[in-house]
Amino acid sequence: MKKLLSVLLVVFMCSMAAAAEKLNVGLVMSSGGLGTGFNQMAYSALEKLEEEGRIEFKYVEPVNVSEDLEYLRDFSNSGEYDLIVAMGSVVAESLKEVVKDYPNQKYALIGASLDLDNTITIDFAEHEMSFMAGALAAMMSENKAVGTIPAMDTKSFNRFKNGFRQGAQYVEGDIKVLNTYMPTTSSNPFNDPVTGKNIAQMMMDRGADVIMHVAEGSGRGLFEAAKENGTYAIGCDVDEDGEIPGTILTSVRVRIDNAVYSLVEDLMVGTFNPGYRMEGLATGAVSLTDFNYTRDIIGKKRLAQLEQIKDDIVAGKIVVSQ
Repeated sequence: MKKLLSVLLVVFMCSMAAAAEKLNVGLVMSSGGLGTGFNQMAYSALEKLEEEGRIEFKYVEPVNVSEDLEYLRDFSNSGEYDLIVAMGSVVAESLKEVVKDYPNQKYALIGASLDLDNTITIDFAEHEMSFMAGALAAMMSENKAVGTIPAMDTKSFNRFKNGFRQGAQYVEGDIKVLNTYMPTTSSNPFNDPVTGKNIAQMMMDRGADVIMHVAEGSGRGLFEAAKENGTYAIGCDVDEDGEIPGTILTSVRVRIDNAVYSLVEDLMVGTFNPGYRMEGLATGAVSLTDFNYTRDIIGKKRLAQLEQIKDDIVAGKIVVSQ
């Protein structure tokens, strides 16, 4: 009996120790919440770590900037979180106000450009993968007119726009590249497919036959318009190619899931190096998809040309500006 009690005690103590070693992570999502791929990837990474028994986490879905601030302060005030993760350039502005008041709290900022105290900022070279998307768009365009629909007019979203334009013009110097931002009057530029479809239709009326969205849920409107008009679309953030197979040529992927998983793993082994870093094609942090539905449509020659462009960007032979 004593032996059994000893074994149970050891098991109990080990369980308690394991529970004590778990990190507690708070996730403040960007506007759009779990309905967007940008947030979903971070959530999926934390969910995987939780399923592995390595962390516990709580997430919140703010709907405006004032809620960003409120949630960030609530998490920070509690003192319960080993790491607070903030998503995107809008939440970044709120985090900029909060970090000053909590010098001992560790933060991670994903998909933004700010360099803040006690914060690891992971930014992504969206312009590199967007260059490839623009190049592909120009290869596939019959009208020599392509376009982009970013959610906002900010530095991060403009990287997508600028990279796409450069890539399209690299392939076709005289191609027309249209751009229309989601309007500030939209109830939610990240989840307004009706407005997204209207913008896409206006671009198609001007001849654009390949359009890339950078507007999360609003991109569903683009996909509908592309299918109805017999044109092509390019998805964003996650692999959206299967939404309408054959219509969506590819998706520009930002591997937020890998970034969040790795930084939490680093923290678990005691590594926390605040500062800003940008990751791109060379590290696999950004990419296009595998063309599972459009490989034959695009053709071997174009795919080979696209792969060469990627190699040249990684090698520094092609320099893509932000």
